[in-house]
Amino acid sequence: MTTKKLFALAVSALFVFTSCNQDEPAPEVNDGRVHFASGISGVQTRVGGTKGDEWDGNESIGIFMVKNATSEIAEKAENILYTTTSIGKSATFTSTTPIYYPVDIDTKVDFVAYHPYDKNNKEPFPDELYEISLTDQTNQSAIDFMYARADNDGKSFNKENNQPVNLVFNHILSKLVLNVLKGDGVTDDLQGLEVKIKGVNTTCIFNFETGKAEGEGLTLGEALIPYNAGNNTFEAIIAPNIFNDIDDTYLVEFTVGGNTYTWKMLDNIAEIKEFESGKKYTFNITLTKNKVKATGKIEPWEPVGAIQGTAK
Repeated sequence: MTTKKLFALAVSALFVFTSCNQDEPAPEVNDGRVHFASGISGVQTRVGGTKGDEWDGNESIGIFMVKNATSEIAEKAENILYTTTSIGKSATFTSTTPIYYPVDIDTKVDFVAYHPYDKNNKEPFPDELYEISLTDQTNQSAIDFMYARADNDGKSFNKENNQPVNLVFNHILSKLVLNVLKGDGVTDDLQGLEVKIKGVNTTCIFNFETGKAEGEGLTLGEALIPYNAGNNTFEAIIAPNIFNDIDDTYLVEFTVGGNTYTWKMLDNIAEIKEFESGKKYTFNITLTKNKVKATGKIEPWEPVGAIQGTAK
C-alpha cells in the first residue's frame, strides 16, 4: 500500500451543472459540462470571517468522477483542479480542464472532492492511502483537509441530470484552540509565551475509499508548534486519535519568563479521551504557580457543549 504526501498540507459546497440562458429555450439535456459553485454553512466552518464560514479567495479543490458505487475513474476525470478567486460565503470554482459527463446516458457516475488541492494526488482508488502532514501549523487553511462524496442518494448522476449536485465537505481532522491566561502566583506577564504540543501524531493517513482518517501505523513525531493567533490564543490542527497515558504523550508545554508549565490532556474533568474527526476543542488555560488549570468546550466546528479539566 503506497502513501502520497500532501503538498504543503471546514463547509458545504454546491456542485452545479450548466444551466440554460433564461432567454433561450431549455434543451432536453445539458452539454455535459460541469460548473462548480460553493457556499459555506455554519456547520462546516473552516476559512475566513468572524465565524470562519467564508472562502478566503485563494482556494483550490480536486475533483474525481467515478463510476457509480465504484472506485473506477470515469472519463479520465482524475484529480481535476478547480480554483476560485471569490471571497465570501459563496464562491464559483472554474477549471482550465473542466469535467464532462459521459456521453452515454446509461453510464452513471458519482463525484469525490477534497481540499486543499494536491497536484501529486493521483489514483487514490481503490487502495492507496493519502498522507497529510501536520508539521507546519503556520497556515491553518492549508492543512484543514476536507472531503466530500456525492452519489445522488445512491441513484448516481448522468448527462440528463440538470439539477445541482450537492457536495458536502466534512472536516477530517480535529482542531485544538488554547486560550492562555495568567493566574495566581505567576508574576511574569505572558509576553513571549511559547507553546509546544508534544507526544501527538504529526501525520494523518486518509483513506479516499472509506472517507475516513486511519491511525494504524502512525508514529509520534517532533513537537507541534501551534499557530499563534494573537492575544495569547494558539491553534493547532490535530490528527484524530485516542489519548493515551504513556509518559510524554499528549502534553502541552507553556514556557514564559524562563518557567515551563505542563498540561496533560487526559487530565480534564469531563474525561475527554480523544480527538474526534470534525470536532473543535477549545480550552481556557490558566497558568498558576503550582499547576495548570484548564476549562473548555468541545465543538463539531459549531457549539455543542462545555467541558472542564485540570492538568498539573
